[in-house]
Amino acid sequence: MLSRVSYAAAQAVAKYGVLIFPGPETPPDNVANVILAEVSEGKTPQSASQAAKRAAIDCWEKFAAEARSEAAEFIRWHIWTQQVGDVIEFYAAWTPLASPSHYKEARQRVMRLLAGRKACRDFSPAVGHPGIPKSSLDGARESVWKDPEKTLELNPRLDRRLRLSEGEQLDVVGLTKRLGGGRKGFPSVSRIAADPWLRGAAKADGWKAFLTACENLARKNCLARIGSDWPQFSAFPYEGTPVYRQRHKELQTETGCPEADLKELGGALRPLEDCCDIPEPYLAILVADGDRMGKTISAIDSADKHREFSKQLASFAGAARGILQGHQGCLVYSGGDDVLAFVPVDTCLPCARELHDAFGKVTAQWKDETGASPTLSVGIAIGHFMDPLEDLLAYSRAAEKAAKHPDRDGLAVHLHPRSGAPRAIRGRWSDNLDRKIETWARLLLEGHIPDKAAYDLEELARDYENWPDGTATAHAIPEDAQRLLKRKRPKSGGDLAPELTELLRSAINAQDLSRIATQVLVARRIARSWEQASGGPQ
Repeated sequence: MLSRVSYAAAQAVAKYGVLIFPGPETPPDNVANVILAEVSEGKTPQSASQAAKRAAIDCWEKFAAEARSEAAEFIRWHIWTQQVGDVIEFYAAWTPLASPSHYKEARQRVMRLLAGRKACRDFSPAVGHPGIPKSSLDGARESVWKDPEKTLELNPRLDRRLRLSEGEQLDVVGLTKRLGGGRKGFPSVSRIAADPWLRGAAKADGWKAFLTACENLARKNCLARIGSDWPQFSAFPYEGTPVYRQRHKELQTETGCPEADLKELGGALRPLEDCCDIPEPYLAILVADGDRMGKTISAIDSADKHREFSKQLASFAGAARGILQGHQGCLVYSGGDDVLAFVPVDTCLPCARELHDAFGKVTAQWKDETGASPTLSVGIAIGHFMDPLEDLLAYSRAAEKAAKHPDRDGLAVHLHPRSGAPRAIRGRWSDNLDRKIETWARLLLEGHIPDKAAYDLEELARDYENWPDGTATAHAIPEDAQRLLKRKRPKSGGDLAPELTELLRSAINAQDLSRIATQVLVARRIARSWEQASGGPQ
């Protein structure tokens, strides 16, 4: 919805001049919330600003009106009316462009003016409603429901669309997000988590029976389908709840599916669990962001060049969708240099690498004042699909922030297991951290190192914490690590793999060894996902 609101504002501005950012080729679902344009001679920036604000508000109110019509009989009208006009924040600034040669200075000035305008926010007085519960999502606004329990009883169809929890309260934004015309069906996080297992299970004999049971539920509106926007999921075009046996009761509670159909589903799932194991419940949330974008844009000295840069960014945003699709991922947003996506664990690293390389190709010709081109930092959080989505997104944004520090052009992977402490690893793309993790995962699958090696290496790292850096420590740590792993007797037997020996030699202090242990822990999760994608234990 936010992209559509921004797109409407951009289209309104375009009637008063020529857009610089976003480029005219940018799809409506990939528009950022900053618009830059040259106003044509004879037209005023005030008029362009007012038109853009009106278009943004009209777009939002259209979404809200569609949601309101769906749930009109259950809404407190005085609260709805008050809240609906207090959602869109709009700020504008402009400055004269003396000549095309002054573009660089004019753009810098207008961005400073915009920052100053945003700092002077419009602080409207808050209007409270005593005795009315707040939204369950953020607690900022009062609920628009008259009585949510009555809503559930009187309108089961609306309840299924809203997926309200018991006693859940929604404000105007929460209700519009669930019912407004801007909604778009995304594959569930459980579907993304289950994808490696589904690809492996599709090779098994009981696959057709399982698909038949799922289709039976879908025909009875007990199982949500995935739309044609997601061809990468066509082999199993449903949400992921049926894959996880422990979620079957919740499926029945939420949809009211018949007990007999649930038993049929469980019976069809059993042979696949026997041959392909229990599906892993983890998925990867990927957040990517361009580095040095502000400095690169500041070095652009003409509006035409800036438009070309915007065009290049729009081409990357379009390419990102194809890259995610090729890695069985679900693109949530791609606007210029920003990417948010849900990705199966087994494909998250090659997907991140391809996004990074594609961005590098698009921006290679653009330089900042130091001669450096923009790069893409990527954060990946691996979490359980039952964790709250706000937590998963917070994990991924923390990973993206870590990827940018201290020197940008980085990859950070944060693992958040349901039990145990989270683990974090970060490196520059030039360090090939993704390749190192994939090497560990392959060695784990091939049985060259024991499954519990990561925990043994962590303990060994603690033993070396107080050792001084130096030649003796640098020699002792890799030798001790190899001795430890040999003693654990890898499944394959014989000597440790040469790649493993080489990786261990890179550990010259306790911090290095701890970093390797974290790589192995992440690799264990990826190796497990690879195993399931291949059809289960070999």
